Amino acid sequence: MTRYISLISLSLLLSSCFILEEYENAATAESESAKKERQDVIQDSIIAYLQSQSYNKQEYIPYTFGSLYSNKPREIVELEQLHQIKAELPTMQTRYGDKFDSITKANDQEIHSKSEEIREKHLYTTYDLTHLYCIKKENNEIKLIESNFKTYPNNVIKDAEIIFSTSLNSKEYELFEHYIHQDPLIFDNDYSYQKHLNANTYEKLNQSMIEAQPDRKADLLKTILKKVAFYQKNNGFDPEVFTNYLISEWTKNPSLDITIEKVVKVSPLKLIKEQSKTGDSIPKESLLGFKKFVLVRVKTNDPLESEFPLYFEFDENHVLMGVLPVEGEYQKYFE
Repeated sequence: MTRYISLISLSLLLSSCFILEEYENAATAESESAKKERQDVIQDSIIAYLQSQSYNKQEYIPYTFGSLYSNKPREIVELEQLHQIKAELPTMQTRYGDKFDSITKANDQEIHSKSEEIREKHLYTTYDLTHLYCIKKENNEIKLIESNFKTYPNNVIKDAEIIFSTSLNSKEYELFEHYIHQDPLIFDNDYSYQKHLNANTYEKLNQSMIEAQPDRKADLLKTILKKVAFYQKNNGFDPEVFTNYLISEWTKNPSLDITIEKVVKVSPLKLIKEQSKTGDSIPKESLLGFKKFVLVRVKTNDPLESEFPLYFEFDENHVLMGVLPVEGEYQKYFE
């Protein structure tokens, strides 16, 4: 968290006389209630804006909003700190004694100077708020979009930027509705245990979306929807079986220039780890993803070359990242 130190040097006083105060997040930042009120107003502005952009043949469906984030220029933060010092000074009169008036005057001068600087530079605070929503067209084409909206201090939208977007078919949209409403994925006779399992599962899924880079969010979301379908069918999750399902899907429409007749065998799912050293030189392992080797039978004019080994790589959230042919000896991968 950025920390600013406000230092007022008073030339009228001895060099040992100064006010040194440290404030975190700008001491006069909006209260939680005021921030929530601003977020509510900005959310309404975004909804009104997107509704105005929707035409007769498409429907805007709002879902979730992120947390409001303020972008304060350094000069505005410094001015807020000076105002906080001004508010605190009356309680310090005894502490500073006959130097109190000089200190107060110097602080007022700093406030005036900083205010002039802000006016001259035309500086102001903007606010960022992310929003997840769908645009549904008349032909039932559904576009899921996450955008970041930037607003002026008066909460009017300044600009908007799409973080990611992806198309959903009707089945994927049903799964998305299940996911976004956090409906149960696991059922158990013990309701408390069921509630705990579902909360833990959704926490991991949600966190993966939060941490994902924008260019990875669409693929991750599609994988999450497949996980939701897997949970619905199996009342649980098995990464071994789930990745086999993803492999089976890929073989129906392979990205490589091959026609697959049959999957012959699949290796167990293995971890891909990275080892690094911490500051105290203690080795630390982190999970990068998973891998599997798959032997398939392909259509070919040469019967001796009909078996074709493949390498599948998944990220830490089981998103299929790529498939490569395996060259050379491959039997060891299936032992």
